[in-house]
Amino acid sequence: MPAAAQNARHSLSELLAQVRLAGRTWCYGDFGAHAGCAVAGGDAVFVHAVVHGQIRVACTGGALAQLGPGEIAFVLSGEAHALRTAPGAAAQPHETLRQENPVDVPPVQAFGEGRVAARVLSARLAASWPGGVARASLPSLLVPRAAPLAPDGMALAGIGAGAAALLTRLAEALLVAGLRADPACRRILSSEKRDPVDEALHLIAASPAHPWTVESLARAVGMGRSNFAAHFTAGVGKAPMEVVAARRMEHAAMLLRQGRMKIAEIAELAGYGSEAAFSRRFSRHFGVSPSQMREATRLARAEAASPPAFRALLAGARSRAAAREGAAGGDGEGEGEGGGSGGSGGAAEPAPPLPPGHVFLAGSRRD
Repeated sequence: MPAAAQNARHSLSELLAQVRLAGRTWCYGDFGAHAGCAVAGGDAVFVHAVVHGQIRVACTGGALAQLGPGEIAFVLSGEAHALRTAPGAAAQPHETLRQENPVDVPPVQAFGEGRVAARVLSARLAASWPGGVARASLPSLLVPRAAPLAPDGMALAGIGAGAAALLTRLAEALLVAGLRADPACRRILSSEKRDPVDEALHLIAASPAHPWTVESLARAVGMGRSNFAAHFTAGVGKAPMEVVAARRMEHAAMLLRQGRMKIAEIAELAGYGSEAAFSRRFSRHFGVSPSQMREATRLARAEAASPPAFRALLAGARSRAAAREGAAGGDGEGEGEGGGSGGSGGAAEPAPPLPPGHVFLAGSRRD
């Protein structure tokens, strides 16, 4: 029986149990504020777990991911890729990951100068997959978003003797969790009958910054260009490139709301080579500019961060001030119309002057 048919008869747990990572090539990368590293491709799965700071992973195939503390990325394709703390930063070779180099405690390799802006735990590991599953069919870059591990789990595991072995086991568990949570990966592993339109939607969602065209999407799902475009539009109700543009805008809006990146960086991660072109498209899509959305998000966070008691006190103070202003306005209107409480419509007579040497007390005032 063909391996694919056998996979279709197994449960997902049986298939995921065959996913294995092996090896002890681990190291820390300490990155300066404007630094990067280049990882050469190889027959391996590369792992990058952020301990602190922010790092961007960019694969030669176009897949991109922005990682924060506690997040992890798997370069399943083994393709060459780069890690950077800032766009355009020079990427020096990552010598430790060039080949297998088993260790017990991960060493440290520095990239860039100055204070450490980001620390990343990286690995080069061998992988085995269920029979019939080709690595090329899996996404090139997998970033589990609901990892069953505390944010500092990898950082703690990387301390002390035996760290490399423990890190590999944890990385394997996180990989299995990521494959289990990804619908497309589940279909690939179990060889379920795939819907090419659903597969194309997954590819767009996973890599919005990739330079997709109708032809490249059709080729990725094994269809001809015209046939794919017709099936996609009929099934989704929009043309493929409309969906690509909308997904890029949603991805950009998510990054803007996080407030951790410059608009130029977000434009690049959304697949735009020009910040101006990105801003125009964003404004047409959402009705507000990228900077306006970012400012609205900042104000909403500031309001939400205010202590409830203070917000209530502030609201009460505003209400009392409004009431006083209303009362003062009412008194002024009455005096202008009636000429005072005892007036008969004429002008009120001026009060007589105080005798010299006398003091008139009114509350805290002295005249």
